[in-house]
Amino acid sequence: MANIKDYLKWRGDLSFKVSPFNEVDNLILSEISYLNLDGIIKEKNITIHNAIEKYLNKYDEKAILSQFPLSKNPISFFKNVKDSNRFGSLKIRHYINKVSKKEEKQFSAMIIKLNYNTVYVAFKGTDSTLIGWKEDFNMSFMNEVPSQLEAVAYLNKHIHFLNHKIYIGGHSKGGNLAVYAAVNCKKHIQRKIKNVFNNDGPGFLDEFMFLPNYNKILSKIVTTIPETSIIGMLLNHKEEYKVVKSTALGIWQHDCLSWEVAKDHFVTLKEVNETSSKIRKTITDWLQNIDKKQREIFINTLFKILENNKIETVEDIAKLKLRKIPGLVREFTRIDEETRKIMMELLKELMREANKNFDKKTIFYGLRHVNKKE
Repeated sequence: MANIKDYLKWRGDLSFKVSPFNEVDNLILSEISYLNLDGIIKEKNITIHNAIEKYLNKYDEKAILSQFPLSKNPISFFKNVKDSNRFGSLKIRHYINKVSKKEEKQFSAMIIKLNYNTVYVAFKGTDSTLIGWKEDFNMSFMNEVPSQLEAVAYLNKHIHFLNHKIYIGGHSKGGNLAVYAAVNCKKHIQRKIKNVFNNDGPGFLDEFMFLPNYNKILSKIVTTIPETSIIGMLLNHKEEYKVVKSTALGIWQHDCLSWEVAKDHFVTLKEVNETSSKIRKTITDWLQNIDKKQREIFINTLFKILENNKIETVEDIAKLKLRKIPGLVREFTRIDEETRKIMMELLKELMREANKNFDKKTIFYGLRHVNKKE
């Protein structure tokens, strides 16, 4: 049951000249994009070694763990990356981090130079902030969210060297942004793209699948999901996907540090497990039964209730105290009658779909384990 940390021991001392870029390297670079390097990157180029070292000096253990709520022991992972010959000397360029509550946008990206003519463009996935998660939910009714537009602008602005080979990737929302940017970027950039890596990232609304440029880039998309994928099975995917084994359970499989590795590739399975299939069917059927306007009302109301109760991060939800529950209920009762009626109907519809696909024992088991990190 080897994972990325084992891969760093096996291949960490080999340069990309000796051992070519592979799918596991992609996942490691996409994970590096999660680092909050605000105030750390002041020069044009900084090596991964120096960036991680400054990051670890800036934040204590508690702060780092709060930034990676789904990851198990991310600190040792970053230390191993920092000290490896394979990654430590690679240079980070054009780091950017934009978070706007007003625009409901959470966007961050960086370019990592692999050698003189190859780069990896890494888009950050959803962080622990409620703003980031709200933007993800907005994808269920918006044809384009602010981060997707930012991703296209970022690619068009910073990839201007025509002799480079380009890999684009990200984990979670970062994978979605990678695909969106590849589909909508300038044609001369699109021609240089070797692969687009979507690591357990959500799909798109139906309209996106019919874009001519989507079909042009389709063969370059490499989508990888864990066996109990939840995030990566949301919305629609046209491309085939690879299923990878994980040492974690349930939602915690979204943590890519739990994905199993053999040499320079993932340990794969034929298909996702029954739980993942049922969750996808439940959510897909639910979304098909409600229009975009209803989705918008539901999501805006839900996040407004959380915001009014000073819930700002995923960690706040996980640590929700019983004394907070009455406040959430009171907030719900203050909603205007028409919105409240829509919310209740949609929740009932979701439960109806869940009951079709899951027996009560399965639902109870899932609820018991939803906050249990393995």
